[in-house]
Amino acid sequence: MLWVTLQYTDNDLASPGPASKHWMDALAAHHTVIRLDMRGCGLSDRKPERMTLDAWVEDIEAVVNAAGLSRFAMMAACTGAYAAIEYAARHASRLSRLVIYGGAVRGRLQRELTAAQRDDALAALQVYESGLDGRSEFAVTFRRIFTAQFFPDASAGQLEAHDRIVSQRMTGAIAAQSVRAFYDLDLSARAKCIDTPSLILHARHDILYPMDEGKRLAALIPASRFVPVESHNNIPLAGEPAWPQVRDAVLEFLAAGHGAAAPLPVFRLTVRQADVLRRVAQGQTDKQIARTLSLSPRTVEMHVSAALKALGSKTRAEAAHRAAQYGLF
Repeated sequence: MLWVTLQYTDNDLASPGPASKHWMDALAAHHTVIRLDMRGCGLSDRKPERMTLDAWVEDIEAVVNAAGLSRFAMMAACTGAYAAIEYAARHASRLSRLVIYGGAVRGRLQRELTAAQRDDALAALQVYESGLDGRSEFAVTFRRIFTAQFFPDASAGQLEAHDRIVSQRMTGAIAAQSVRAFYDLDLSARAKCIDTPSLILHARHDILYPMDEGKRLAALIPASRFVPVESHNNIPLAGEPAWPQVRDAVLEFLAAGHGAAAPLPVFRLTVRQADVLRRVAQGQTDKQIARTLSLSPRTVEMHVSAALKALGSKTRAEAAHRAAQYGLF
C-alpha cells in the first residue's frame, strides 16, 4: 500500500499528521506501507527544479516502479490528494483501492472566494516563506499558527514536535512555491476519469479544507463513498473520538480490496431530494416541508419516494440515516 502524504512533515511518530504512530500502527498491522513525501521535504531533494503536478505524479510512478508494485492500494492526505487524483486518472489499472482523507479536488484559488479570502490566501504565501526560513522574530509564531489551522485540537507537545520537523525539513521558498502550485489546481475533470473504488473521508469542521470540497470530490469520482468525520482536525489525532471510526472505515475498505469485492454502494440525490430528506430527518411532516419550500404536499411525497429509491431504502427513517451516513446533506 502506498501512503502519499505530500505533507510538510517527516515520519516522526510523535508529530500529528499522517505519519503519526496511531496511523502507522493501524496500517502496518495489516499492510506493507510505503510512504512517499513530496519533493522538497523529508529525505527528498531539498531544491528540486520542478514543483508541478506532473512532477509529483512522476515521483509516485518512480516509487511504484522501483518497489515493483503491479497492483496496490493508495492513500493520500490533504494536499497529497491532488497527485493521487491525477495518478489514479492515469493509472487506474494499477490501483485496487484509493483512499483520500481531508483532501480537495480544487486548489484554494479555484474555489468560490470573497475578495478578502483571496487576499488572505495570497498573503499566506509570504507567511510560509518567512516563517519557515526564520527570517522574522515571529517565525515560530507563524509556524505554530500554520500548524494550528491543520490541528486545532493538538496539544502543546504535538505542536512543538510538528514545528521542529517543519522548520528542519522544508525551506520557505519551496513551501511557498508548492502551495502556490496547489492553489491553482482544478482536477474536477480528472476525478471523473477515476474508476477505482474510492473512499473519501473528511472532517466536518476542517478550517483549511471545507467539507464541501470533500463532498465535491466524492461526487465526481463514480465509484466512491463519502464518510463525514466529526472532527476539527485535518488528520484525526490519536485521542479524539473520531479516530476509531476513521481507522475501522479505512481498514475495512482496504481489506475488501484483497478479494473479489462487491462494488461500492454509490448514492446520488438531487439538490431538492437532499433538501426534502434533510427536513424529513428533522421530523417535519410533508405539509410542513411543502409550506417551507413552496411546494405541494404531493410534490414533496414524490421527492421522498425518489430519494428512497435512490438510496435503496424501504422507510423514510432508513433513507434519512443513510443520507446522513454518506454525507449527502
